[in-house]
Amino acid sequence: MQSVDLKPTVPNPIEAHRRSDDASEVPVTPATQAARKISRETLINRLNYLHFQSATLTVLLTHRQNGRSLRLLATPQACTDERFTCLWTSPLPPGIDRGDFEMRHLEVPHGHHILQVDLIEPQLTADGLRCRLPEVCHQLTSRRIRRHFCTKIDVSVIQNGAVFSGTLEDFSAAAFRLELQAKPPQTFQWLKMNEPLTVIFTQGGKTFLSIPGQMLRSHGRRDRHTVVIAPALTQQRRFPPKQHRNRRLELRPAPEAVFTHPLTKHLIRLDVTDLSGAGMAVAEAPREAQLLPGMLLESLELRLADSFSLSCQAQVVYCQSLDDSDESAPLRCGLAILDMNVSDHTRLLALLHRADDRSKGICPKIDLDQLWEFFFSSGFIYPQKYQSLQEYREEFKATYAKLYDSAPEIARHFIYQENSRIVGHMAMLRQFSNSWLIHHHAADRTYSKTAGLETLQLAGEAVNEAQALYSAHMDYVMCFYRPENRFPQRVFGGVANYYDNPSLCSVDTFDYFHYRKEYDLQWRDGGAWELTPAKHEDLLDLEAFYRNRSGGLMLQGMDLTPQHQEDTSLQESYQKSGFQRQQALFALQKDARTVALFMLLRTEVGLNLSNLTNAITVLVLDNKALPREAFFTAVSMLASKYPHEEVPVLTYPPDYAASQSIEVEKQYNLWVLDCQHLDPYFEFCSNYFKRMNRPKKETSS
Repeated sequence: MQSVDLKPTVPNPIEAHRRSDDASEVPVTPATQAARKISRETLINRLNYLHFQSATLTVLLTHRQNGRSLRLLATPQACTDERFTCLWTSPLPPGIDRGDFEMRHLEVPHGHHILQVDLIEPQLTADGLRCRLPEVCHQLTSRRIRRHFCTKIDVSVIQNGAVFSGTLEDFSAAAFRLELQAKPPQTFQWLKMNEPLTVIFTQGGKTFLSIPGQMLRSHGRRDRHTVVIAPALTQQRRFPPKQHRNRRLELRPAPEAVFTHPLTKHLIRLDVTDLSGAGMAVAEAPREAQLLPGMLLESLELRLADSFSLSCQAQVVYCQSLDDSDESAPLRCGLAILDMNVSDHTRLLALLHRADDRSKGICPKIDLDQLWEFFFSSGFIYPQKYQSLQEYREEFKATYAKLYDSAPEIARHFIYQENSRIVGHMAMLRQFSNSWLIHHHAADRTYSKTAGLETLQLAGEAVNEAQALYSAHMDYVMCFYRPENRFPQRVFGGVANYYDNPSLCSVDTFDYFHYRKEYDLQWRDGGAWELTPAKHEDLLDLEAFYRNRSGGLMLQGMDLTPQHQEDTSLQESYQKSGFQRQQALFALQKDARTVALFMLLRTEVGLNLSNLTNAITVLVLDNKALPREAFFTAVSMLASKYPHEEVPVLTYPPDYAASQSIEVEKQYNLWVLDCQHLDPYFEFCSNYFKRMNRPKKETSS
């Protein structure tokens, strides 16, 4: 196609300027805005920036006869002087080569402004535009909200069951401009102006935003339309509402949230105004607004200092103006943390709790000699317990050196200090796939009357902030405690009574004793006995038995339900942390009927001081069908898998041992809590702590 000389029409530099495809633009009139002159040197720098970013500008033409405006998108080429070239982003529409249109000007995006550039000696070809640039152009303020350009963002618009596909051309916080295609028998008459619709944004098959909206405008050909849609969502709930909210802190200096915007692919840096272990709020300038409720931020970096940063996946849940009466007031945008590496999340909680109260700490560095001294002085390791573990004291020391030095993924510990002395301690261990075991709860009441409550509260807050994160694997929290120990019985037993619903919080009792190995492998009970790896049918029998017996959460917490799927992530986490963990489940059958299940759990000695993480757990389905001889023979066979001469054994239900005259050392209650329903737990603890801290009335003499 030959070049066509077009005589430029010189417009009024301060004429009303409103693009028909952007709902965020407002007219510019002499009464509201005076045009600012921009030098050619500044214009060239802006054009080179657009070329560097592969961004586009707009070429405006007008039909010579009917005055119809036509806007063509073009990509600027590198420019060094007044000679300028830009290339079309798509084929030219009909009529251009016939000279039906005359040139008006270029519209060069410049933040909130548009540079209106009159052209000298313009020439149009099938490939692009060549011209000379004027000595000055005019800067027009035409948008109250900046429009951001996008590339390679696929969209789907859904309304009344009809799905239109296309691409996102540009967007602001006020509107999206989409290029949609209609595939027969679709017509754009199917899209109704006054009815709600949903826009889904994807890239590479991955969805990062789905938002309801309202169509503002639509125009184009029969098979292709430019559509402008305003989002109709200001807040989106990511997680179920809670009465007990995570406490947010304002840190000084303020951290930064740094991420790549999913639509523009630009690097964004926003100040974090407040922060918790579950989310954050960031401040955004209203004219530069780019965040939208529901938007997924795949990789957000939380930078608290040059050498301290944490990574997470987040989602925008709301965007609100801090002052509705002031258009320039900053926007407050809430971001929910969807997932975070366990170690990073532990570091975040440690920072927050340290900033809130310097006497509390999550996974702080500990002098292990001071910790062992605390265990003995607080009475946590009492004489009888020390007698049972003193033979393995060196193994205990080695285990704790690994456990407390690096805060691995499988463990957390909580410390309460007064005058740099440990006076309260609690630890948690990821015991099963999605269950954490609370253990080692101790306090030295000689130095503090509230240390036990403080560490318990600290652990509860940490659970509340972590339970929604997939990487935390914290669906359930569990705890073994002795029924005769008053504090755990009042707290954990009291919580279970307060829930009064074993499907949300349950307590089951186990008998506990040590089995000294005796390798007697001859069955002394008649019948066809068989000890084999448990099958799906065995778990179904166990589920039915436990439902009738308790109806609690023990099976879910201990990975013993028929629905449980094998998960290697727990094993990998133990290995990564330098520990071993082995779990196996066996069914004891007589005449092909399952009588009991034996769960073997093996870890390092010392992960739990009572060795409950290194024990055989026996779940008896029929007390009368399992004589003690068969019971002990099965235990003897399985105990061979443990390296030590004595193996801890837990039996359930607790009446089995009594029915077979088996001597037990003690009983343990297993408390299990569903972490998706924590509000009643905090209600109970709040009331209990108030009663504990209430000053006692003085009695008259």
